[in-house]
Amino acid sequence: MEALAPGTGKLHDGWLKPVMSIIPTILNGETTMDKMPLVALILQSIPESIIILTLGLTLMGIELKWQRIIPAAVLSSVASYFVRELPIPYGVHTLIGILVITLLVVVFFKTSFPVAINVAMIGIAILATVEMLILPILIFLMGKTINEIWESLTLRIFLAIPELIVLTLITFWCVRKKVTLRSLGIYRSNQTKEREHD
Repeated sequence: MEALAPGTGKLHDGWLKPVMSIIPTILNGETTMDKMPLVALILQSIPESIIILTLGLTLMGIELKWQRIIPAAVLSSVASYFVRELPIPYGVHTLIGILVITLLVVVFFKTSFPVAINVAMIGIAILATVEMLILPILIFLMGKTINEIWESLTLRIFLAIPELIVLTLITFWCVRKKVTLRSLGIYRSNQTKEREHD
């Protein structure tokens, strides 16, 4: 899809082209994920996983334990790294990612499956929302398509920084204000169960 040049009736590649490049499959034919460089795994994916897992746990009223969050986040990122290598349609990797995070929350935090899947869904949903709000602006300012940015390790890492900052601020605010989507009674009950498992 391209924008019409004002007053000409002709299509041009203006600002809309780089922005629309982030929308997969229908608009630009992308059907698979890109291959993530190892440096991006360490500097982007793992910090991102730590943040969204922390945010999801906080909003579900689960006590934060960094000795569990960090290894769970690392395993989630490593799983995502290998999933990107698979020849699967765009979007399927997200479903697999949700399942992986859910299982990790169950294993590491001893929660029920419904609670764990809510942790995963909340984290992924907020991540997707932040990306949709920030990425089009950054891509427009860079004047490049998402594929061109992914091909440059420097631009790829740079693109992730504003997103990570926003997610960190949201998470910090939720943790500090003790924001939870669950009732206080359920929250305390979960904390008691956590202590019993330790």
